[in-house]
Parts: sequence; C-alpha cells; structure tokens
Amino acid sequence: MANPAHRGSRSRQGGLSLVELMVGITVGMIIVAGASTMMVNQIDEHRRLTLETQIQQDLRAAADLMLRDLRRSGYRAQAFQSVWAPTAPVTANPYPLALQVSEDGKQVLYSYTSALDAKSAPNENNQVDANEVFGYRLRQGVLQFNLGGSWQPLTDPNTLEVTVFQVTPQVQTISLKEFCPTPCANDADCPQQQVLDVSLRLEGRARHDRANVSRSIHVSTRLRNDAVFGACPAT
Repeated sequence: MANPAHRGSRSRQGGLSLVELMVGITVGMIIVAGASTMMVNQIDEHRRLTLETQIQQDLRAAADLMLRDLRRSGYRAQAFQSVWAPTAPVTANPYPLALQVSEDGKQVLYSYTSALDAKSAPNENNQVDANEVFGYRLRQGVLQFNLGGSWQPLTDPNTLEVTVFQVTPQVQTISLKEFCPTPCANDADCPQQQVLDVSLRLEGRARHDRANVSRSIHVSTRLRNDAVFGACPAT
C-alpha cells in the first residue's frame, strides 16, 4: 500500500504547462523582434547619415576647388599693364576675364596665363595657348575639369552622382569718370571697370542610395582680376 505522505508530495510537484511555455516563447520572440528592428533602423540611419556627410563633403570640396581656380580667370603676369591712370593707356588683357558659359549653364571655360609670377613674365607670349584654357562641365553625372585640353573627372562616379551643375556669371560695370581731368559727355565715353561675380549651384546624390540621400550647395565669389577699358576724353 502506498504511503499517503509520498502521494501528497508527488501531487504538489509543479512545472510549466504547454500553454505557459508557448506564451513565454511568444513574448520572448516579440522582444527579440523589437530589439532587432531597432538595431536595423539604427544601422540604416547611421549608414544614411554617413552617406549624407560624404555627399556634402564631396560637393563642398568640388565647389571650393572650382571657386579657387575660377578666381584666377583673366590673370596675367604683367598685370601692371592693366592698371589704369588718366595719363597712361591701358593695355588690353590678352586673357579674357569673361567666362564662356554654355547656354544650359553646365559648362564654363576661362583662361589665365601659365606664367606664375613677374619673374616669369618675360616668357609670357600674351596670347591664350591650349594649356591656358581651363573649365568645368557636367557629363553623365560626373563633374569634369579641363586640364590642358583634356577633360579629367573631378568627382568620383562610384560614390557621387552630380545631378545639377549651374554656372551663373553676374557682370557689374562701374564708371571711372570722376578720375578724368576732363568731364565726359556720358558714361560710355569714360573709362569703365568691369566687376565679375560668379555663382555655382551643385546638387548630387549617393550612387548607392539615390532615392534617400541627396544634397545641394550654392556658393559664389568675386573674380579677382577686374577688366578696365576705355579712356578719358582728350583735354
């Protein structure tokens, strides 16, 4: 005959039922799924922010390089010959200050001398040679730089796709009539100074995430070499 005390101890032994086990597994899976979703979102957000930073830096670097070189447009080693005075004629600058911008604004050409300073000025032939023409253009999502007649990529097509490249020059003409000893009949008969500003607008997107990662930048600068033309009326 079985011991009643032993039967009572066996009946008091507990554990998880099948329903409790399934509920526990389900709750655990929900928690793991939530944590996994949060981690994936954080990784995706970090990747997107990294791409945005890279695209912004690439556009900024390209814009800075272009502005730095565009400011040299019209530079000549013998710049003293372009200094205007009422009693001294101005020698025409053989390196035009004006930018040659295409109708769609996606290409710009300009020139400056290859003579770096006054010491090399005697070697300046005062004409625009092939290696003294520079420029930028947009082709198939890549910004290109004209170096010695050959177009070289300025941006990396594997990471950045440039969608917009717009060059907008702005010309301002200033009359110098107050410097003439003899009054001018009108501004057109007086010497004038031409000031040129240029604006650049760039837009680009990440090559591997075109739909979500895009940036734009707009910069402007004044070109350093003003053009002076005309003369004072004869006394």
